[in-house]
Amino acid sequence: MEFITLLALMLFLTLIVSHIFNKLNLPAVVGQLILGVVLGKGVFDIVKADSKVQLFADIGVILLMFLAGLESDLKLLRKHLLPSINVAIFGVILPVALTLGTALIFGINLKESIFMSVVFAATSVSISVEVLKSLNYLSSTSGTVILGAAVADDIMAISILSVMSGTLTGDFSLNKILLLLGLWIVFGIVVVVFHKWVIPELMKLSEYVEATHAPTIFALVICFVMAYIADEVQLDSVLGAFVAGIAVSNSKDYDEKISRNIEMIGYAVFIPIFFISIGLNLEFNNFLRDFWLILLFTITGIIGKLFGAGFGARISGFDLKDSYVIGSGMISRGEMALIVAQVGYSVHLLSEEYYSTVIISIILITIIAPFFLKHSISKNPL
Repeated sequence: MEFITLLALMLFLTLIVSHIFNKLNLPAVVGQLILGVVLGKGVFDIVKADSKVQLFADIGVILLMFLAGLESDLKLLRKHLLPSINVAIFGVILPVALTLGTALIFGINLKESIFMSVVFAATSVSISVEVLKSLNYLSSTSGTVILGAAVADDIMAISILSVMSGTLTGDFSLNKILLLLGLWIVFGIVVVVFHKWVIPELMKLSEYVEATHAPTIFALVICFVMAYIADEVQLDSVLGAFVAGIAVSNSKDYDEKISRNIEMIGYAVFIPIFFISIGLNLEFNNFLRDFWLILLFTITGIIGKLFGAGFGARISGFDLKDSYVIGSGMISRGEMALIVAQVGYSVHLLSEEYYSTVIISIILITIIAPFFLKHSISKNPL
């Protein structure tokens, strides 16, 4: 019952914080991120980031990205595939260079500096998706490119992490890389098979099942199965959920009521817990000692994605306003960077001395990112 009480507290406080931030015309998600910092280790230490909270958070981010997939236009994603890849590539190159240079200037050893650059190369658009949804910008051309670039960015970040962690720990093996590529090819085949044959048949079947909200349940099953498969082939589970959303929404038997039902489930419980969970482990023990390093990591983290991804959009034919929106949408690091940092910490690529510094920088970037995205959209309304 202790967790139930904490769950009630978090959801109630989420309502209050969201109301205040909406009244101030600020992104509500920023309030929820800050609420996580306040409730966690950083301030009151009321809520622990234990397995129960993490489970709710994992379901929350999966549902959020599934909803993003449901609202995505497959034709637009295909049309803007090349711009998305350009945005992802340049959105990785510049942050890697800036982070590596910053870390070396502060005297951090080369191995750890290289790994830090990998951490800050990762993008997590779950926060951006929330802002885009709230401003009805998710299905726009810029929103579509951001989502497409996020998928490419996810794959690139995982590839870089696999190769570099293997190289830097002396556990590099060509066989391991080939196995990983093989698994991803299998995942691609599974996605095509599900999209063309399995999902349409399941959605058609759901119409004949006499059970409350049967189509919604079928859609959720598809979402969770695809998330599981993506995780099993060492891709991000949110990638599987996003792909599942696209496949379900393109089924002939798709009904928009499914999206509304899943939105109610997600936003009533799971998605707010995900946003809160990001800030729970933030500690300020070394904040003053590493203040300048945190500040520079935060600045270079923002500039790297904003200008790197923005440049990728610009050379793909987008004007300055759209490039600003796309660059802003790629700034957020969120759970993807936190996962990469945690992996590095567990295999001693990221030392205990700088672990908190990196985590604080990631969370600061994640909190600041929605402001850039909202400002860019205000300058380029639909």
